[in-house]
Amino acid sequence: MKKARILINIVLIIALLFGSYKVISKVLDYKKADRVYDNIKKIKETREKQFVSSAQSNNNYKVGNSEVDDNKEVKQNSPYNKTTLDLSDINKDYRGWIDIDGTNIDYPVLQAKDNSYYLKKDINKNYLPSGSIFLDYRNNRFEDSNTVIYGHYMRNNTMFGELKKFKDKKFFDKNNKIYIETPDGQKLEYKIFSVYTTDANYNYIQTSFNSKSDYKQFLNKIKNKSLYNTNVEVSENDKILTLSTCSYEFENARTVIHAKLVN
Repeated sequence: MKKARILINIVLIIALLFGSYKVISKVLDYKKADRVYDNIKKIKETREKQFVSSAQSNNNYKVGNSEVDDNKEVKQNSPYNKTTLDLSDINKDYRGWIDIDGTNIDYPVLQAKDNSYYLKKDINKNYLPSGSIFLDYRNNRFEDSNTVIYGHYMRNNTMFGELKKFKDKKFFDKNNKIYIETPDGQKLEYKIFSVYTTDANYNYIQTSFNSKSDYKQFLNKIKNKSLYNTNVEVSENDKILTLSTCSYEFENARTVIHAKLVN
């Protein structure tokens, strides 16, 4: 009997140690990801300041959608208040920067030759459990009818963890814009028109279509799946952006957000 109790205690201690290890490991992974993305954001901010300073020394120098005039004021033609930036020297797979209203989603967007490469790699191509935000390998940057971007749902609300906020209509009503800054300085503005949870097998990630008629049918399907009416019209002449992340309402669930290019 005594030996049995000792054995049970040993098993409990091992289980406790293993559980503690898992928790500590997870926390360390979160901290590592924070360091990586804080660093790249600092690099981005430093370059932006340098770019503005350089632009200010050249009268009326055009910077993407921004203009620096003789009075050294930056005039923005877009609500996305950032200057042009290219991080391709850090990683040639860099395709742009994503920023979403009302969330902490503010990350570089990468693209590989498949959709698995950046699942567990950061912008420096080092191992990172939270991975990167990345473009579907089939997309021609942001030129296709449907541009798809993926990101992990992280429990600490990093990466695409805060996409879940858009399932709340009240939140959506106040925050429905997505901004993309491309390496050549374009400032793309998208307005969300559909939010829903679906099975991973649902073909919401189709990027090209045989005809405008096929594309229109696709748009109607994804708009009708929305959790609520967004009152945003979308047609076969629009380009859209699709964001995808994991969800846990059921097995293989995905949170999906569709937005149309408006500027």
